Amino acid sequence: MNKLADVGVVLLLIAVVVYLTRISGYFLGQRLRHIGRLRPVLEVLPGCAMMALIVPAVVHGSLVEFTALVFVITVMWRQDNIVFATFGGIVILFIGEPAFVWMQSNFS
Repeated sequence: MNKLADVGVVLLLIAVVVYLTRISGYFLGQRLRHIGRLRPVLEVLPGCAMMALIVPAVVHGSLVEFTALVFVITVMWRQDNIVFATFGGIVILFIGEPAFVWMQSNFS
């Protein structure tokens, strides 16, 4: 698959995992709300799913991928604008990766 298809598949899978964890947490929370210690666990499940997808990409990723991640985290932390953060991260990946490959091939 090409890079655009990979990004699309990953975004789709992230959306599905987050949706399923949210909806399952809601339904489980309704059934198990009398168990107070379980509620915090159900609330952090989407974050855990995101980390399971992000951490391997950062560990095995390139400098461009790490830069995109830092950009997204910074924008979300400073402005809390998910649209700008996502769009900016995708732009960094699409512009940065070919530039990074070009620089490696021409200056190595």
